[in-house]
Amino acid sequence: MSNIGLEERMELDYIIKNGKFVIPREGVTAGCIGIKDEKIMMISKNLDFMASKEVIEAKGKYVFPGIIEPHVHFGLGSKLDEDFLTETRSAATGGVSTVITYYRQIEPYEKIFDEIKRLGEERSCIDFSIHLGISSEEHIRSVPKYIDDFGVTSFKFLMAYKGEDAKKMGSAEMTDGLLYDALLILKERRGALPCVHAENIELIWNIRRRLMDQGRSDPAAWSDSRPDFTESEYVRRALFLAELTGCPIYIVHLGSKKALEEVRSFRKHYSKVFIETCPPYLTHTKESMTDNLLKIAPPVHSREDNDALWDGIKDGSIQTVGSDHLALKRKGKGGSIWDASMGVSGVATLLPVLLSEGFHKRGIPLERIAEVTSYNAAKIFNLYPQKGSIQIGSDADLTIVDLEKEKTVTHNMLNSSSDFSIYENWHLKGWPILTMVRGNVVMKDGEVVGKKGFGKYIRRNPV
Repeated sequence: MSNIGLEERMELDYIIKNGKFVIPREGVTAGCIGIKDEKIMMISKNLDFMASKEVIEAKGKYVFPGIIEPHVHFGLGSKLDEDFLTETRSAATGGVSTVITYYRQIEPYEKIFDEIKRLGEERSCIDFSIHLGISSEEHIRSVPKYIDDFGVTSFKFLMAYKGEDAKKMGSAEMTDGLLYDALLILKERRGALPCVHAENIELIWNIRRRLMDQGRSDPAAWSDSRPDFTESEYVRRALFLAELTGCPIYIVHLGSKKALEEVRSFRKHYSKVFIETCPPYLTHTKESMTDNLLKIAPPVHSREDNDALWDGIKDGSIQTVGSDHLALKRKGKGGSIWDASMGVSGVATLLPVLLSEGFHKRGIPLERIAEVTSYNAAKIFNLYPQKGSIQIGSDADLTIVDLEKEKTVTHNMLNSSSDFSIYENWHLKGWPILTMVRGNVVMKDGEVVGKKGFGKYIRRNPV
């Protein structure tokens, strides 16, 4: 890394010395970073010639671009203001410097959006942005306004939410017609993106009814009620509609080998496809469902699916990894598997899981992990080059990682309001030891030191 940046002598706010910087799509390189006014101002082999208010000695540890978590749900497991406080602290614990939270309601967003933004900026200790759920023709007509006025460029389509399932989740019923109409509008706005939950709920209803008639209510019945083809069929349908309209598409929480195969096949003739997976689909199986805690949708499947998704991360078929974080309590997971609440927390363990299970056990390069946890999300969701990179002029969002640090997970150490973790008692190797947001340390050695209200709402403008 050659000397880059300002040559005149100035006092920097921070210098990070002797780090091994993980550069997405490039590799790992040693050096120093100079930070001033919340931005990366200098990158050099040596910055001993510069004055600084404070020096952070990385001691050969690995420095990632700040982790961008593209898939959290604030305000579903708890009140929105509470989640902005507790769950951004949990995110910082896991090395996350920016979250993009999903927000949905049946009513128009014009009257509520400023309140969501205000709550975030009063409570969050890290930066945040917002995806909006689309569930009506009125929402669709308002998409240009949401983009121009709110700086929101990504929109969620919960295609598995129909009938009673929609009512239970407080969502309007989604149809293929609504999705098609929305794609026609989104394709006209460069950088705008539909985020599609792809499951065929009508197939699921029939399968679930048969299982219930058989008396099945065990945890594994949840996976059996949503076999892999119920996901892959709708992935194919959503991609077909995207190609038909010429709109790019982002599939959230892809969970099966069969669905990934559909994506790979489709990309041979249509490339504007982005895929996200989540840690449970990389680490858990149907056999892991010994209780209701792991109830998520799509469900977990088999070890073969785990391995296929890891391969998808390694070969670039999968662009991002998000946690689908929802801060639920154990009490919501009781009763029959059919009645238990759906969702798990995971924002704090996202990076440790990828380091421990991906880098240490499977040899996935660190620069690839930086790509799927930061750079790609920044590019896909219009945060780049402000976020997602270690380069001059970008926000000084940085995550220092000790690859040799080993911890046994307990939910208490994750600083979430959720009172369980699906990684409870897992031994993970590779943990963030410092999280920096815009040149300010918000987590150090597992302790959150960032102040509530430091986080900023990040507008995203199509480019």
